[in-house]
Amino acid sequence: MKIVSTIAAAALLSICTTTAHGQSQASNDSSTDWSGLWVAEKHYGPDFHGPVTLQQLGDQWTARLQGETTKVIRREQEEGGMEWRFDYGEHGRFIGYQSDPEAPIYGHWVQPFGVIASYPVATPVRLDWQGRAMLAGRITPYQDRVSLNIPLVRDTQTGNEEGERYNTFLRNPERNFGVFFRIASATAIGDELHFANADGDTMTVAQGTEPGERFSMVFGRTGETLEFTRRDRVNAPGFYSRRNPTTLTQLPRPEQTDDGWQTIAPRDSGLDEAPLLAAVNSVAHFEPTQLREPYIHSLHIAHRGKLVLDEYYHGHHRDMTHDSRSAGKSLTSALLGIALHRGLADSIDQPVYDILGGVSNYANPDPRKSRLTLRHLITMSSGLDCDDGDYDSPGNEDVMQNQQAQPDWYRYTLDLGMIREPGEAGVYCTGGINVVGAALQELTGMSLKRFFDESFARPLNLGHYEMNLSPTYHAYMGGGIRLKPRDFLKLGQLYLDGGQWNGKRLLSAAYVEMSAAPQASINTEDDYGFAWWRRSFDVDGRSINTFYASGNGGQTLLVIPELEAVVLLQAGNYSDGRTRTAFLNQYMIESV
Repeated sequence: MKIVSTIAAAALLSICTTTAHGQSQASNDSSTDWSGLWVAEKHYGPDFHGPVTLQQLGDQWTARLQGETTKVIRREQEEGGMEWRFDYGEHGRFIGYQSDPEAPIYGHWVQPFGVIASYPVATPVRLDWQGRAMLAGRITPYQDRVSLNIPLVRDTQTGNEEGERYNTFLRNPERNFGVFFRIASATAIGDELHFANADGDTMTVAQGTEPGERFSMVFGRTGETLEFTRRDRVNAPGFYSRRNPTTLTQLPRPEQTDDGWQTIAPRDSGLDEAPLLAAVNSVAHFEPTQLREPYIHSLHIAHRGKLVLDEYYHGHHRDMTHDSRSAGKSLTSALLGIALHRGLADSIDQPVYDILGGVSNYANPDPRKSRLTLRHLITMSSGLDCDDGDYDSPGNEDVMQNQQAQPDWYRYTLDLGMIREPGEAGVYCTGGINVVGAALQELTGMSLKRFFDESFARPLNLGHYEMNLSPTYHAYMGGGIRLKPRDFLKLGQLYLDGGQWNGKRLLSAAYVEMSAAPQASINTEDDYGFAWWRRSFDVDGRSINTFYASGNGGQTLLVIPELEAVVLLQAGNYSDGRTRTAFLNQYMIESV
């Protein structure tokens, strides 16, 4: 199908034209040549992980991890089953549930605040029986790390009396810190590198600890000194799109695994392979020469229920999770739909404050709060004083996350004042979507971590995932959950198939239809459904309706019902709205 291939590929060709990241040779009058790519990497742990065993000794159970033991607490649940807990203090803690005495234990390892990831994270754990008195599993926490990539290219056009001048920028794959630390040049003065912005103002000075081989720089995020070493293509996967790019002449069939996807080569699915092949080759050979360029991590396409394209770049791979950012909001909507389908929630129009204890239990009581429903939250039309586009709004996501007075982000949002009637206008409010999580916890009678695992992760056969938590260790439903790309693509397929995954229904078809229908106007008329964006594209004289999840950095999960296709693009242009918008517009529009 030519249209599917065109939508998924041609814009990538227009933005990812292959360029050579050239390096000028050192001139004869310079004693030290700093030309090349320099990389610093830092792993902040946690190092406490690996196989864990639970063993019964008399009436007591103990857990053992890395040779350390701790007491296991077991509690029978009113609804049946058993809760299991064990705690390793500053390293983290486990909480899990067992449906009956012979069943495995499913739960989460909850690790505390990180350094780069400055929030707690929950990761799934399954413990299986090893005989009658022992269970075993594996603790796999989120690994907190950072890599800084600085290319230095000799400037042969601009003279500098102080020393050799190099053009440069900072590329950070994990968070795109270069957007905030905008170095543009470096001047070599003796054994030092003086980094400056585009206006020539010195921002920091690096010390050449081994001139031409190594330099050190203070990392502003933590205040520590990081060592940069010269790297080649093979040793810098976060900077180069591919370690050893080759030009494919035919797209391979994605690898068949046990994750629930059936795979097929694009040419065998009725797709026009040529534009997809050109796009995959173009991205593979792309090499950045400046900060504001597309930084594509992976590209995936499912057509007619089968995975046809599964490509990774910049060091990413099939078993690596990826930050969904606000594209994860659409997953929150799915969880609400699951609760409705299972009868755990009465209605999409159920009043929120009634679920959560009443208006009088929160600050700024207002009769309009009693009329605020789940529908208003999931359509960004709550009427609360919450606007992510306005930094003076008390409900702004950054304001909420940076304040220290109220660590309970559910209560923080519910305490906000009302500035309009619910349903009156659509205003982008992450805090409101997050509060859907609070309602789900109350309606389901379980933590959102557990509800997500039981009702979504296991039915869709998700692999490892990493769930962001708030300071009070509640699941953060405003976005940012890390899923393996093939697993995130399943969310789109679930909606494309009317609420079913591989024949098993999780959502009602009616809820899926409402999710994709116009519910609110945020940026343009009728552009928002139930935490899904809506957009139509003119393709070869046809108007194609789509709905999609969208997140900071370029995360886009596009559902195209008319073409029986789901497309997932993941990228690393975080906090760079201009570049993200440009390449997504080309990806979606200019190519069709």
